[in-house]
Parts: sequence; C-alpha cells; structure tokens
Amino acid sequence: MSKLLRMFLNRVFAVLFFFIELTNFSQKQKKKDSIKMNKLEEVVVSATRTVRQLSSVPMPITLISKKQIQKVGAVRLSDILTEQTGITTVTDFGGFSGVQMQGLDAEYTLILIDGVPIIGRRSGNIDLDRITINNIQQIEIVKGPSSSLYGSEALGGVINIITEKPKRETTKGSVQFLSRGGARNELDINTNILFKKKHLGVNASVNLNSSGGFDLSTETPFKTRYPHKNITGNLKLTYDFSNTLKATISNRFFSENQDAPNVKNSQKDWNTHTEVRHDISDKWKVDYTFYATKFKTKSSSNLNESVFNQVLLRPEIRSQFSFNNMVLSGGIGMNIEEVDRTDFLRKQTFNSPYVFSQLDYKPNKKMNVILGARFDNHSEYQSAISPKLSAKYTFNELVSIKGSLGYGFKAPDFRQLYFNFKNTANGYVVFGVKTLSELHHNFSKVTAFSKGLNPENSIGINVGFEIKPLKNLKIQVNAFRNDINDLIDVFDTRLNAYEKEKDEAVFGDSNAYTTAFENEFNIPISTRIFTYQNRGRVYTQGVELDVSYTLTNNLRFLGGYQYLEAKDKDEEALLELGQVFFRKTTTSPSEVLTKSDYFGLVNRSKHTANAKLFYENYQHRFSANIRGIYRSKYALFDTNSSQGIIDNFDEFVAGNIQFKLSVEKELLNILKLQFGIDNLFNERGTINKSKAAFTNNDSALLLGRTYYGRVQFNF
Repeated sequence: MSKLLRMFLNRVFAVLFFFIELTNFSQKQKKKDSIKMNKLEEVVVSATRTVRQLSSVPMPITLISKKQIQKVGAVRLSDILTEQTGITTVTDFGGFSGVQMQGLDAEYTLILIDGVPIIGRRSGNIDLDRITINNIQQIEIVKGPSSSLYGSEALGGVINIITEKPKRETTKGSVQFLSRGGARNELDINTNILFKKKHLGVNASVNLNSSGGFDLSTETPFKTRYPHKNITGNLKLTYDFSNTLKATISNRFFSENQDAPNVKNSQKDWNTHTEVRHDISDKWKVDYTFYATKFKTKSSSNLNESVFNQVLLRPEIRSQFSFNNMVLSGGIGMNIEEVDRTDFLRKQTFNSPYVFSQLDYKPNKKMNVILGARFDNHSEYQSAISPKLSAKYTFNELVSIKGSLGYGFKAPDFRQLYFNFKNTANGYVVFGVKTLSELHHNFSKVTAFSKGLNPENSIGINVGFEIKPLKNLKIQVNAFRNDINDLIDVFDTRLNAYEKEKDEAVFGDSNAYTTAFENEFNIPISTRIFTYQNRGRVYTQGVELDVSYTLTNNLRFLGGYQYLEAKDKDEEALLELGQVFFRKTTTSPSEVLTKSDYFGLVNRSKHTANAKLFYENYQHRFSANIRGIYRSKYALFDTNSSQGIIDNFDEFVAGNIQFKLSVEKELLNILKLQFGIDNLFNERGTINKSKAAFTNNDSALLLGRTYYGRVQFNF
C-alpha cells in the first residue's frame, strides 16, 4: 500500500473517531433525537428507462440524492461527480472539465438532463461547468455500455440529471447566495420556486454565476479561470389533464461571456423538451416526446473569429406493456443533427433513425433478467446493433449477485468527418476523412481512406455482488472489463497512407504524391497533413468497492475504492516484440522497454478512493460532513521519447489527497447557513521529477485551499 494511501486512511480514521465522539457527546448531553430517518426505497429510471427500485437494478448504478448535493455545497456538476467511486474529472488541453468513468475518456460517457442529451462536445468533452445543479432531484450514474437504450456516446455509461417535479399541493421557494474565497473569486446566486395547484405544476429556477478570475497554479503561463459571467434558467411546467393523461414541458437556457487576454469568448445553450404520457390501461403506457436543443460558441480576437453552432432535433415515441411477470418496453425515434463551424467547408447534417426494445423478466422472486437491443441507422456511417444482457440473483436478504454484458458504440463525429483546419504557420493541417476525399479525389482510391470511418465499439462486462453482513452495513463489489476496438485516431497521411498502401499505382510516384498535395491544397510540400482513421485497440479493467455504513441515527459513512488498468493493445504488442526504446536520462544509452515497464494510458491513475462522513443533529438542526478524495500518480504525456508510451520511467503527477469540509445550521425554518472549505490541508499535488514538463497544463497541479459561505432563504 502506498504511503499516500496510508496517509489517506489514517486521516479518515482520525476524523471518523472525532465524529463518533461528537455524536456520543451530543447524545449524552441532550435527549436522544426523537426524529428518526424514515428512508424510502430509492428509485431510478436511467438504467432501464423505466421506474425501478435502486436495490433491484441488475447493473452497476450510483444514485446521488438532492440532500447529499446540498450538504456538500456543490454548485456545478463537476463538484459532485469527482467524489464518486470510479469517476475522475479531468481537464483537457482546451481547459474543459470532462468525466472519466471506469478509465474511459469523457467522450464515451453520455450526459443527460431528464433523459435527453446535452450537446456541444468540443474535443470530445461536454464541459461540466456549463451544468448547474440547483434544481435537481437526483443524479443517476449507469456504468458500462448503455447503447442498447441510448445509442451513440453511451459506450462507457450514462450520467442522467433528474430535475424536480412538483408532486403535491405546495408553494415553496428559496434564494441562495454563495461566495467563494481563498483560491477562488466567485459569486453564485440561485433562486428556486416549486409550485403545485390542482392540475398545474411549476418548477422555475435561475442561477447567476460570476468570477473575477483566479489562478490555481502559478507555475503555468495562463490562468485557471478567466473572468466570466453566466446565467442559467430552468422552467418546467406540468399539467395533469386527467389521472391517465399528463404533460410536461421543460426549458433550459445557459449563456456565458468570458474575457481572456486579447480574446472574447461566449457560449449559449438552450433546449426544450415536451413529453406527454398516456396511461392507456394499468398495463399499457405510451410516452410521446419531442426534444430540440441548440449550442453556440463564438471566440473573437483581433486576428480572427471562430464560431461553432450545433442543433439537435429528436422526436420519439416509447411504449411500456406489463403482463404476468414481464415488462416489455420499446421505442422509435430519429436524431436530426446539424453543425455549422468555422473550420468546416459548409454546414453539415446527420440523420439517424433508431428503434429499441427491452424485456424485463422476473421468473421468480429471486431472479431478474433484462434483455435489450437497439438498432441505429445513419446517413454517414455504418448501421449499428447494440444488444445487452443483464441479470441479478438474490440468494437471501444478505447476499445477491448481478452482472451485465453489453455492446456500446460511438459514431464518428462531425469533426472527424468534416474538419478543415489549417495551421500552415506551424507546419500542419488537419482534415476530416470526407473533407480530404472531397478536396483530393485520388484519396478515394487509397485503401486506407476508401472505407471511411467505422463507429468505435466496445464489449463491456460488469460482474459484482452485494452483501449486507449487518443491518446498517452494505458492501458492493463490481469487477469490470471494457474492450474498445476501431478507436478513431489522428495520423500523418504522408508517413502512413503512402508508405503503407504503396500508392505508386494511384499517384504515379512519390514526387507526384507530394506535388498533388501542394497543388490541390495550396500548401507547402513540407506541411504535415493529418486526418483520422480507425486504428486503436484499448481495454480498461478493474475492481470497484463501495461501502455504506450507518453508524448511528446521526452518523453515516460512505466510502469507495477503484483499482484500474487502462492499456493499449497495440502498444503492448510492440513491447512484447522489443521494438520500443527509451533513455532513462538524456545522456544515458538507449534501452529496450519491456512489457513490465508499461504503465498504461495517459491521465489514468491505478488507484482512486473516496471517504465521506455525514453527521446530522436533527434536534438542533445542525449538520456537518468531511470528505476525502485520493488519486494515485498519473502521467499526462510521454517524457522520455518512448514512442508516446507511458512507462514507469516517465515523469508523473504525484499521488494526492484532498479533504473537503462543510457545516450547516438551520434557523427558524426559513434560513440555512453553510460554511465550507475545499482542499482543507492545501494539497498541491507535487510532481515527482521536474515541474518544467508540466508547465503547459493546469491539470498537473491541484487546487489551492478554497473557503466558501452560503446563505439560503426558504419561503
């Protein structure tokens, strides 16, 4: 066990002892709280697209409740996800925060709000800081391939943000003010109104967030966050025409302006989601939905202006029929997607109709089997069929096992097909495969390009068990393996396509090849030309452990750990053949790199852990919690010239531990005061070797200590 992990556990146990003593003291000095936690069975919808009890779902799923989000002082989606087992938030080279789940990149996790996707991926990432969580009911995380229900981008899993619906006659609202100090300079204001009167329900919220900018790693030449102002508005209307016919209209709007040196950035995001549910009978239900969303960014400087516009329209009909011990559900729909971007030759459109079906079968009280599949057709790439099988067997009240086997896929995106980016000043250009073929027709004769791009695909396996050795103790273990094929990667056309395919028959000779580039693209012969091709094969595998233990009526412990291996199969093959060399120092001789020296994919940690302790004093309406997050070492790129392979001799960002503390006090039923500290012990994330190798990426260093205070008025 590493020294840092031992430190992490020692601090956790020390804090655990302190909280237990605090609980005992409060119970000795005061009469035992008369209010007991009457926890209802939690339900989820994302795993099967039907309402299911969390404990009965036969696949790995995490539920984050509204109460937990409020207690930890989370503001943006990234704040709460980073504390979950098997999830790491990472920052790409564009400065966008994405989520890495079971070792898979952010582009393989589908982000949903009320079951419909958030668009606007840049470099594969959905920027999590765009998403405020001020009006949510719960967050559901489904791990493993989920394309059988959700199609493309759900290759690695799904994160679904469920917003609140008014369920009973009520009128309530709140205003929250949050200010951050220390390492940050931020103000956040929330206003929420929840209203239900007879047939009409309203959920309205507005979030205002601004920052004067801050720099969490002074070693880098740029700031972590430049000054910005944004606003998020949400409006959900529900109307019950009758007990069997109900309608919901949800609207969301986000707008942000940011000023960086010599550059002005803006982005806007809006969507509207209409859903009508008709309960034809007790056994047959039909949902009619229509979703429309638009995302736009604009970046302006003295030299140029860059614009990115994306639109998605989705009509869908779903049906659910129950009979005996089975539930049969399915749906049909179509995605109509359009992107207009500065780096494209023209506006481009995708059309992709789909159909899916799922059978939820319970042959007896102990067994549950779910079998589902989805067919996606597409105007620009090969069709995909995505099956999935899940099952759970409950031996008794103490032990149950569950497993799932599924196929996931991710379609080639607009950038990989239609990119037309030129940076001749730095000696390179990047073309999408269709743009390359269009600009130079001879490429259609080259075998490497004539096939186009296939969807990336994965076979994912999750197998685990759940045990309850004590009444208040639950332990969950999940082993997983994801094998991903046909990864789409960037490569140099000159170094690969010509030599590999021996295209003298197409271009005549090597001189004709380079001349064709110069004449057709109007660029110097020395310019490197990149495009995309299905080239990669990787896998991720590991084990996840989750523990939930209610020590007393006032004290609850949550903990998790993940061991991860994430590796490239082609890199392993090169190492086995002894074809990779490296230098331990710049002056040492070259040595052969062995397979035992292979560390894995970039920006992956083998060990991550979290521990959360929640204390609640119901009598005095006081609560407190402390959370710890551990991440072992990881590398951002190859630093010893070993053909891009991350090995044990590279430079790493050292393992690190962050602790977060939050306390809350409620006064007179109308006022809540909250104070918190993020990165309590001011962990800096030192680097094992020279810091110079990491000065171009903020993610190499951790956040400084942050203080925050929140005031919430309830009315």
